[in-house]
Amino acid sequence: MAFPAFPGTMPLLRGRTMLVGLITVYSHQECTLKDVAGGYGTVFRIGQSLPARVLERAKGHLAALPSPVLGYLARQATEAGHEVRAFDVRRGAAGDDPLPEVDLALVLTSLIDATAERAVMAELRARGTRVIAFGSYATQRPGQYIGAADVVIEGEPEALGARLFDAKLEGAVQAGFVDDLDALPFPSWDAFPVARYRYALLSQRGTTLPVSGVRGCAFGCGYCPFRATSKFRQRSPENVVEEVRRLKERYGVRGVAFRDPLFNLDEDRVIALADGLAPLDVRFSGEMRADRLDRDLLARLRDAGLRSLELGVESVDLGLLTRQKRQPPSMQQIENIVEAAHDLGVRVIANFMMGLPEDDEAGIRATVAWAKELNTFAVQFTVATPYPGTSLEGLLGDRDPAPEAYTGWEPLFDHPTLAPDELRSLREWAYVSYHARPRYAIHFAQQAARAMLD
Repeated sequence: MAFPAFPGTMPLLRGRTMLVGLITVYSHQECTLKDVAGGYGTVFRIGQSLPARVLERAKGHLAALPSPVLGYLARQATEAGHEVRAFDVRRGAAGDDPLPEVDLALVLTSLIDATAERAVMAELRARGTRVIAFGSYATQRPGQYIGAADVVIEGEPEALGARLFDAKLEGAVQAGFVDDLDALPFPSWDAFPVARYRYALLSQRGTTLPVSGVRGCAFGCGYCPFRATSKFRQRSPENVVEEVRRLKERYGVRGVAFRDPLFNLDEDRVIALADGLAPLDVRFSGEMRADRLDRDLLARLRDAGLRSLELGVESVDLGLLTRQKRQPPSMQQIENIVEAAHDLGVRVIANFMMGLPEDDEAGIRATVAWAKELNTFAVQFTVATPYPGTSLEGLLGDRDPAPEAYTGWEPLFDHPTLAPDELRSLREWAYVSYHARPRYAIHFAQQAARAMLD
């Protein structure tokens, strides 16, 4: 069946003038996610013990998803008349893949793989390939890629449209942001290995693809990179639902992973999304705030296909969070939503953070104890990280960590009460002790069985 033209776009051009490669570089053995932490990326690394290593390997089998921006660029390149292919290039500890033979290389940049990305760009240029660097880290630190790439995009490359493929572009280019996200043509995943993409927290069956319905975040948590790398915008629910419908029609997706920093800012919009998604019979995930949910809304989302809910919990010390300009939900609100999700069969990922400037060992242990009481299907215990553009960046002082150190799990600034080794030890203890409990094992098995049958 022919895929219908997207609204607001030109018909697909048949002439091919260039082979465009969409390139993602990996240099770590551990599970690496590129479109988290505001696009800076994370590397899941929790410890040296055998249980820690087992957890690290297990994480790598849960999900394999491309960054949404790649699908947008694939569509724009195709509409500009070019052939498109997608490549993962592994270097260093991750492997030694050959460079792709392309005319134009669009390289997604990240903080955690920046050194390897620059090396790949330099190799491509040495062969005569034109190279364009784009992404959150290129936007925040364009100087890191000047000289390695022909063009460094500051902002969202989609904002340039067909100009992105103009040979006249050189050096640092201010692209700005796309104000009307509904005006963008829907992403194309034709050039990608779609059958490999999965998200086990949604379903054990079928393909899962990402959808970006929201960019940036409306809140201003000082430690969060999303405000530093983007600005807040939302697509209309009708536009999002239409994309999901076409993903199911063209690729037969079973799951949709919403890569929105905040899925549920506007209740009316969320209800419209739920009502639009319900007839499509897909499973979906979303990152939400507990104080903008209740049992009735959660039940409505579950009936529409919600199977995985990610909550930012962070700490039991709400004062610690408010000092970082976070407006935290109350502990009671979080407990109520977690209980409702468990009752409804929605798997919950609870995200916690340790090592903020006024944090201490007692606070961390209290937070982990509460995490165990919540007993969610999955947890993350990240370490406060001084990402570029955040309020924590100033804590680095004269330090200049290598980009690869910004894993999201590594202490990088001098903490007033916790030495780096203490934080590493607490991080590993939190993960291992959480997953070693019989109560957790029973809950995990029940939820995993549901996922296999869903």
